[in-house]
Amino acid sequence: MSAQDTTYRSVIIPAARLMGFFADCVTQITLREDQDGSLLAAYENAQFKKSVHIGDYIEFQARVVSRGTRSRRMGVVALRHIRAPGPGESDKPPGTICAPPEIVAEAIIVVVVRKKEDIAVA
Repeated sequence: MSAQDTTYRSVIIPAARLMGFFADCVTQITLREDQDGSLLAAYENAQFKKSVHIGDYIEFQARVVSRGTRSRRMGVVALRHIRAPGPGESDKPPGTICAPPEIVAEAIIVVVVRKKEDIAVA
């Protein structure tokens, strides 16, 4: 994560930024499956388990959890592979490898999938 990812004066990344990355992951899945970005309908049970700091190396993963005729539920997770020092911590070492990676946030996202005939008309 970089300084551009925060709006705070500290080194903490806002949870809203992580949710934006979650939405990007879901968009990629819907583009691959439907050639359409679909519409984000809801976040279910978003959990932010650990603070994320400038300098952290975060991996985002997403998978389809369930499919309906007009909607999909997708599980998304943010994994920290390298932890940068937080506020008030020494910058020696500049980063710590997380083995295994730490879950810093996770959620279920519901998207509405447009019907093929709706896309053709649009």
